[in-house]
Amino acid sequence: MTNTDSRKGIFDIDITTMHDLFNSAVACCLDNAQQESPGFDVPPDALNKSMQQYFGVISAINTQTQPDSAIDMDEMTDLADYGLSLLEEFSDCAQKLNCEESFSVFEQLSIPLAVWAAQQNLTINNIELVVNAISNTANHTEDKEYLSELIDTIEVIIKSIGSEIKADLDKSNMGRPWRILNLNQGIIATRCQDPKRMEAVFEQLLYRLPDDAAGFFAEGMEQMDSIDYPEHVRDVMQKYFHQTNKPTLH
Repeated sequence: MTNTDSRKGIFDIDITTMHDLFNSAVACCLDNAQQESPGFDVPPDALNKSMQQYFGVISAINTQTQPDSAIDMDEMTDLADYGLSLLEEFSDCAQKLNCEESFSVFEQLSIPLAVWAAQQNLTINNIELVVNAISNTANHTEDKEYLSELIDTIEVIIKSIGSEIKADLDKSNMGRPWRILNLNQGIIATRCQDPKRMEAVFEQLLYRLPDDAAGFFAEGMEQMDSIDYPEHVRDVMQKYFHQTNKPTLH
């Protein structure tokens, strides 16, 4: 299990630190690509050039101070998705080239990149890698303070997700990232064992995933017994279970 302290601040790190982490991780891919030929649509060295240019662009956006040097954000509508898609491609490269640590870094970098994009009021539509990163992050810690920070980070990212994704009109795919993201936020809130946070997240879950809410709270009540959660946590879960499932009294 990763040391929690080593991950502190990963959700809102500066671009220079993101760039440094990326450069450290990409070295394995570039080195292994010279020795192996797994067959890439775009070779790692070409992807790396694109990513270096990308960091140059977002660094310029971050440091602009004069109006006459401002970058027109109206022309950058796909900037968040482009960066996330590059990280996604690098994640695939890392898996093919047996660079496990690099894969983890690329995946985790999607979180602070999405946070940065949200801070720039950019729209995020390519959320699959971010959702996977959040899931893996939550699965590797029991620290309630850290999980609380993750809940806040999810909310920041959700606010910048595109309206079509939020509309959630096509519910045929149970594994769609929007659904997984919101269910995971509910699970993380439960693990925090903070009634106020649970209620805030559960209210959003009712709004964002109305068709899944009853099942979520029913499963949550089962978890209350199997994991033996404290009474104050059980009370909140029971409240929402009764609200959505309306069980018949015997």
